[in-house]
Amino acid sequence: MKKFELYEQYLEQGIVHQRARQRYDEKVTAAEKALTDAKIKLDEVVHAEMASGVDKTAEKASARKVIEQAEKNVEYALEERAIAYAHFDGADGNITKAEVVQAYLNEYVPAVKAEHFPSIQARMRQGADLMLSAFYDFTELRREYHEMQTEIKDVNDAAHKMGEQQGSYYIDNPFSVNGDSGLDINKLAWQLQDIAGGDGLPAEATYIKNTLKGDK
Repeated sequence: MKKFELYEQYLEQGIVHQRARQRYDEKVTAAEKALTDAKIKLDEVVHAEMASGVDKTAEKASARKVIEQAEKNVEYALEERAIAYAHFDGADGNITKAEVVQAYLNEYVPAVKAEHFPSIQARMRQGADLMLSAFYDFTELRREYHEMQTEIKDVNDAAHKMGEQQGSYYIDNPFSVNGDSGLDINKLAWQLQDIAGGDGLPAEATYIKNTLKGDK
C-alpha cells in the first residue's frame, strides 16, 4: 500500500495532542485535589477548635488563604486547559481533518491510480485482445469448415436415400458450438463478479502478474 504521508502526520499529531491534553488534564486534577485537601484542612482546624475550645483564628485564616490560592489555581488550570484544547482543535499550525480528506481525494487517490492503473489496464487490454483473437480464430475455423460440413451432409443424405446406410446422421461443423472454444461468457461474468465481491482467484485460473511478452 502506498504511504499516505499527510495522514500519518495527522495520526502522529493526534498522539502528540493527546499527550499534551493529558498533561493539562493532570494539572486540573492536581489543582482540584489541592483545593479539596485545603478545604479538608480548614474543616479539621474548625473541628479541633470546637473540640478543644482553643482559639484557632490564625490557623483558620491561614487555611482560608490556602483555599483562596487553591481556587485560583483551579481557575488558572481550567483556563489554560481550555486554551490548549482550542489550539489543538483549531486549524492554526495543525493538520485538520478537512485537509486530510482533500489530500486523499486530490493527491493520494490520483497518485495511487497513476501507480497501479497503467499495468492493470495493459493486462486487461491484452487479456481482452487474447480472448477476442482466440474466439475470432475459432469462428474463422467454423467458416473454413462450413463447406466441408455442407458437402458431407449431402453425402450423408445421399447414402441414406440409396440405402447404403439405415439412417441419416447429424453432420455438424467441428466448430459449431461456441462453448468448445473454451469461452463461457456466463461463467466468466460470475467469476468476475465473485472477485469484485472479495473472492480470490478461481482455482482453475492461472495468475499472470505481468503482460505477456512477444508478438500478438
